[in-house]
Amino acid sequence: MDAMSAYLCPDVLAGDDLDPVSILNPASTRAVLLIADHAGNAVPAAMNGLGIGEEDLLRHIAWDPGAAMVATELSRRWLAAAVLSRYSRLIVDPNRPLGDASSMPHESDNTVVPANQDLMEEDRRRRAALFYWPYHLAISEQIARLRRIGPGPLLVSIHSFTPDFGGEDRPWHIGVMSTADRRLADVLISRLSKATNLVIGDNQPYSGVEYGYTLKVQAGSQGLASVQIEIRQDLLVDDGAVLGWVDVLDHSLSPFLDDPALLELEFH
Repeated sequence: MDAMSAYLCPDVLAGDDLDPVSILNPASTRAVLLIADHAGNAVPAAMNGLGIGEEDLLRHIAWDPGAAMVATELSRRWLAAAVLSRYSRLIVDPNRPLGDASSMPHESDNTVVPANQDLMEEDRRRRAALFYWPYHLAISEQIARLRRIGPGPLLVSIHSFTPDFGGEDRPWHIGVMSTADRRLADVLISRLSKATNLVIGDNQPYSGVEYGYTLKVQAGSQGLASVQIEIRQDLLVDDGAVLGWVDVLDHSLSPFLDDPALLELEFH
């Protein structure tokens, strides 16, 4: 067995492995859809941990710590559907185009990913078929279902980010990412600015225009108002801290979730 074959078994998902996608409140009629591109850090047993250590699978390179709990609790409070990707972004990142080098990175934050070296096209297609397309299909199906029964929906994407990267500190407590459609982002920034003493990043630490792939594909193409929320990971250290952020987001967004102006279709 060569080095690569240890990570590229023909039957990647086995009976004990998780389903690639978790869908919460799948029959909700609320015109809001929550998503979490990097909710989980699971790796199928057949892929042998991608060749990195358990400690690396707990780092930001493998997932967005705290994002799943935030999305799950908001889904419960808002009685809204949510779609969560359960496998590590190191297998394939659903918030990147498949042709982008970062979608199956050779290296992430100075950590080499052995399973991602010298991938063949067949291996890339298999990963996409098992982990990438099921997530995007689930989002598309939920949007289609909600559009058939009413206006909207709003698309709210939950992420978290590291407090420093590449030797630079990131001072923002929360980042509000937007694409060309600023409707939902402007509402959230305004509410956060009035209600809290938070340091708020407007398209910081990332630009939604550059990195909001899921928002652009799933929301922008259909004229849906959307926002990508990034919470700093050192502020999500335990369940109490996570629920505190859920309170902040619930207070900031819940009054606007049924706003007709936000539910109208706009194309940019």
